[in-house]
Amino acid sequence: MTEENQTTNVESSIDIKDIVIGIAIAIFMALFIRIMIGEVLHVPSNSMEPSLLIGDNLLVSKITYAIGPSGDFMGMKLPDQARIWFSKPKKNDIVVFRPPASALPKESGSVLFVKRVIGGPRDEHPVTGDVIPAKGMVIASNSILASMLKMIKDPGTVSGNTYIVGEDYFYVLGDNRNQSYDSQDWGLIPASSIIGKAVMVLWSNQYDTINQTSAFRNSRFFHFCK
Repeated sequence: MTEENQTTNVESSIDIKDIVIGIAIAIFMALFIRIMIGEVLHVPSNSMEPSLLIGDNLLVSKITYAIGPSGDFMGMKLPDQARIWFSKPKKNDIVVFRPPASALPKESGSVLFVKRVIGGPRDEHPVTGDVIPAKGMVIASNSILASMLKMIKDPGTVSGNTYIVGEDYFYVLGDNRNQSYDSQDWGLIPASSIIGKAVMVLWSNQYDTINQTSAFRNSRFFHFCK
């Protein structure tokens, strides 16, 4: 073997090694970003219209409220408690969260919801027939409300004629109230279930009558969520 051939073989070996290392680093960085920093999620329903439309693809920031892994990875649920919180969702924030078990059929797969924060920890609401805990609750007295809260494991409390949202819990609703399955139906969500904040619509797909992608909604590219 000539010296020239030996040099070529060494160079080829180095090139392949560099490519493999580069691919491994790229995969690691992509997974790190996906688990720790943010991800893109598809909007499948009209519950947040007109703010979010069916076919919108959202950029969800996972570092707006906390640092640590959140969401799902390769079909596995990442632990909701393995994060360090430095901020809490504010009223009117649009958040992505893991819904409570009562909101889903048994043995359902991993599902994430997107809704708007309407009430948060220690917010006070008058006790009426439309009190926060759940849709359809008819409140005849504060004692009945207290019993109902305990029965549905609602963390809120009753003080006089006021319902007080529990610590680290949030009341979330869809903007399209009549078409949204939300806290009116199944109550509050804990902060630990919140995956992140919806920041921006990166792109949006228009669907036709047979639910096939027919076009892009150009006006919604890089549209901030608000």
